[in-house]
Amino acid sequence: MASTLINIRFADDVVIMAETLGDLNTMLNALSRASQQVGLRINMSKTKIMSNAHVPLQPVIVENTALEIVDEYVYLGHTIQLGRSNFEKEVNRRIQLGWAAFGKLRAIFSSKIPQCLKTKVFEQCVLPVMT
Repeated sequence: MASTLINIRFADDVVIMAETLGDLNTMLNALSRASQQVGLRINMSKTKIMSNAHVPLQPVIVENTALEIVDEYVYLGHTIQLGRSNFEKEVNRRIQLGWAAFGKLRAIFSSKIPQCLKTKVFEQCVLPVMT
């Protein structure tokens, strides 16, 4: 028996998938109501919608807020783009994150501490943001 995946969840990050805008609107409003019942709220400024080429987008309203329509978004550290394979943009984004982490630790890397400790700091603090 086949089943359809309609959501992906990790901690407080959720991706909801629907075949129609009506279904999406119904699911998001149900999620909002269920969240409020347990004292949680959906962060509307972080909530985005995107579509493949088969579903033309129209505004989706949740909690009296029109959700932003985007071509891509970052989920669990990865750029998601439906229908496109743009790895160069994702690689460049991760390189920038790596340089930012490296820059914050510049004092450590230019200090006189042993190279083996600098390597450990790099492996623990810079590499993870790039991979």
